[in-house]
Amino acid sequence: MVEAIALPGGARFLSERVEGARSFSAGFWFPVGSRHEAPRERGFVHFIEHLFFKGTETRTALDIARAVDRVGGYLNAFTERDTLCVHCTVPARHWRLALEILADLCFHSAFPPEEVEREREVIISEILASFDDPEETAHDLLLERIWPGDPLARPIAGSEEDVRAALRSDLIAFRDSILGSDRLLVTAAGPMDGADLVPCLEELIDTSNRGPSRKLPGFREPTFNTTAGELHASLSQAYLFIAVPLHPPFSPEDFYVMSALNGAFGESMSSRLFQQLREREGLCYSVASGFTMGRDEGLWVAQASSSPRQFPTLLASMLGEIAALASSRPLVEEEVAESISRLEGSYDLALEDSEFRMKRLARQAMLTDEVLDVEETRNRILSVETTSVTRMIDKVFGGGSLAVFAYGNLGSRGRKAIEALSVSDRFARAPRA
Repeated sequence: MVEAIALPGGARFLSERVEGARSFSAGFWFPVGSRHEAPRERGFVHFIEHLFFKGTETRTALDIARAVDRVGGYLNAFTERDTLCVHCTVPARHWRLALEILADLCFHSAFPPEEVEREREVIISEILASFDDPEETAHDLLLERIWPGDPLARPIAGSEEDVRAALRSDLIAFRDSILGSDRLLVTAAGPMDGADLVPCLEELIDTSNRGPSRKLPGFREPTFNTTAGELHASLSQAYLFIAVPLHPPFSPEDFYVMSALNGAFGESMSSRLFQQLREREGLCYSVASGFTMGRDEGLWVAQASSSPRQFPTLLASMLGEIAALASSRPLVEEEVAESISRLEGSYDLALEDSEFRMKRLARQAMLTDEVLDVEETRNRILSVETTSVTRMIDKVFGGGSLAVFAYGNLGSRGRKAIEALSVSDRFARAPRA
């Protein structure tokens, strides 16, 4: 059962009791990410995430690390384009320690000057390392092209110049103005009732040292640029991305229907894309698709990589499979049923992980404000019907709004194949029989 409880300072708390669990996971979530940064603040949220771990008013960075390590726990954080999360998983008997550490990091981080300078270099190394990852680089370049000029297209960590220009005083002022308790969502999963944790959280959440959070900018669905493009890089392979926009608003049912569609078409080893491009044609080592849904944006992306020699065929085959899905060969009942069965099975396996349960609560709350318990979620998965998936195919792929981007060593034939594509012919949609 999921419990929803109000906390001091406008914070919210969602918890799930897991009978017999040996672990406890908690997360402190703020609906703030790189898209909310002003031009002179780029990279600030990610920088602050790093500095959370570098010492508080009562703990050094080593104290923080040792406190969690000595009980066998796990402490981490991440920044997304619209979310900042700090989370901790520990043996269930140490649940209080997890909450104490998370609250200390979020509300009492000291940003020691010497640590700011050290971490500045660490973050720059992280940014430079991303340039050595062709898949990550290609994905960032894809976003720049499909959402040109939109905050969603910015690198989450900012640029090296952004990080070098960030002042400690500005980082502190930004944190204090944007990460108040009025924006905090706490989620937890473990073998105890949420109500039993509330006194501890009421004691830990500090509402005294910051005023109300500053207003966040509002966003509308970004304009999607239907373009075909390529960028050469000195690599051994060519990386292909095909992106299709998903248009909000999204209902809770939309997520599960899209999950079934994506699983059957490109996410799994038995999916159409994997079976056709990898198994039957041998065009690539890996091929996959995935999707994201936010409050005002959504995106489906298929990606694969191949040798320069195989790239033109890979491009034609992937576009052909998408066109067939949208027109002559929609998913049939057996494919949908197998995808739903796979979703339910993977969901059951994930429920063994308290961190998954904790994150599940937050993701649902942030997307739709509707939080389902375990069995309600299972019922949503099992209630997906083939007709719903067919309607989703028409909605997502029926309009012909699509972008193609290739990165790496395409070779002359690959570049010509990309250049030959046009908005009208690269996604021809035949009438459905």
